[in-house]
Amino acid sequence: MKSRPFTFHPLALAAYPVLSLLATNIEEVDWRVGLRPLLIALAGGALLFIILRLLLKDWSRAGLVSSYLLVLFFSYGHVYNLLENHPLFGLNLGRHRYLVVIYAILLVIGLWLLLRRVKNPSRGTFPFNVVGLVLVAIPLLQITASLIQSAAHQRETAAVVADSTPTLQPGSQPLPDIYYIILDGHTRSDALLNDFAYDNSPFIDDLRSMGFYVADCSRSNYVYTQGSITAPLNLDYVDNLRGELESLDLGDDIWILLKQSRVRRMLEEIGYKTVAFDTTYEWSRLSDAAVYLSLGSDSSFLQQITPFEAMLIKSSAGLILTDSQSQFIRSHFQEINFPYSYHVNAQRFILDQLPTIPDYPGPKFVFVHILVPHVPFVFKADGTIWEDPTYYDGEKAMPSDSILIDEGYVNQVAFIDQAITAVLRQIIAASDTPPIIFMHGDHGWIDQNRLLVLNAMYLPDQDYSALYPTISPVNGFRVIFNSYFGSDYSLLPDISYDADNQPTPETSSQCLTP
Repeated sequence: MKSRPFTFHPLALAAYPVLSLLATNIEEVDWRVGLRPLLIALAGGALLFIILRLLLKDWSRAGLVSSYLLVLFFSYGHVYNLLENHPLFGLNLGRHRYLVVIYAILLVIGLWLLLRRVKNPSRGTFPFNVVGLVLVAIPLLQITASLIQSAAHQRETAAVVADSTPTLQPGSQPLPDIYYIILDGHTRSDALLNDFAYDNSPFIDDLRSMGFYVADCSRSNYVYTQGSITAPLNLDYVDNLRGELESLDLGDDIWILLKQSRVRRMLEEIGYKTVAFDTTYEWSRLSDAAVYLSLGSDSSFLQQITPFEAMLIKSSAGLILTDSQSQFIRSHFQEINFPYSYHVNAQRFILDQLPTIPDYPGPKFVFVHILVPHVPFVFKADGTIWEDPTYYDGEKAMPSDSILIDEGYVNQVAFIDQAITAVLRQIIAASDTPPIIFMHGDHGWIDQNRLLVLNAMYLPDQDYSALYPTISPVNGFRVIFNSYFGSDYSLLPDISYDADNQPTPETSSQCLTP
């Protein structure tokens, strides 16, 4: 008796949508975001296959039916979006009322053919297995190649950075924890007052009352986030680093130098442990840190739907449920229908977990990139969430109305100022050794204040003689290392570069004074 081929194509077709979406976005997301949906898809596909085998008493036929149902399920969202954006003969079939009917007809016809007309289903097993294997192999190869290339590039850069990294000489023990906090998009106080009619001087006063030095006239070194963070972390301007690291294309690969920074290497060499929070941006994720904190490291993660998973659901027949007009059904898909639920949860997670960092043993270098007050404008001043989508539904989550832009931005500034004040007080109070805290905005918000940024520093000895009102972030760690780690860095000229990488003059006629 001739043996039938082993049927595995339903599992391959269940895995393919997850792997394909991951491969398409592998440059933007951590590959691990695909693990949970992949396991769920495989489990669901296997369960469907087994149930149909019990009903049909035939592995081959059960496999064909399973694969057909999986194709229908995972293709629905893609077909819906395609038809919605490209009407056929003037008829927009991208509506559930039409497409559900079409898919129901396809379901009935397909099942009739597979159950009634196909006499020898085992003949289809081998070609479907081959198709399934190819479909899985292509995204797997893409993902693997991308990860290997990225890892090799990071190793090469790390070696170059290590060779060119000086050694710190800490002057005292115990070593203080060092917190590097970026508040994305936080402009200066005078810009808030001049451009938004918002007075955040109580926040500045709170910082000073805690012992912070606030550089009232500070300007960002770059108009873009990657440069604004990479420069301080490497003690120099990007163009200067380009000359030292010839093998690195800093136009495209600056994120590697951000992750493999000199500051991090120098501190790790003298015993610091790097602690990093998930930034939700792949280019700034320090996922190889000694302690990496994300929603995935918290038990509540089991109840969180990631943006990747939301995208996967919306590309399948799950779109029917997420788009349902039933309040009962929609209430169970709030985290999918609200596109920034993961963003909100991630920012809250950082603010909740930061005060616990002093409890971790040993000296720590803590990297914190908080994506507030940056868009999307989802936080109200009191920390609750905007229910009105006009604040975040525009292009790049930017409201189209200038009044909404101003209101949304000011509310997020008010929220993060209040939230981070409470966090900083807790960190200082809970630290056995007074910490070092370096906090700044990476850029301002609108054109006229794009380069004007919050810049504040807390030093344990409160000696701020090396600081001055116009100091820019690129000099932050130079001051810290000179003051506490035996370095002798001269301070760099405070230069701000525009989008064309050209030095730009001050754009505000006013500047607060201490």
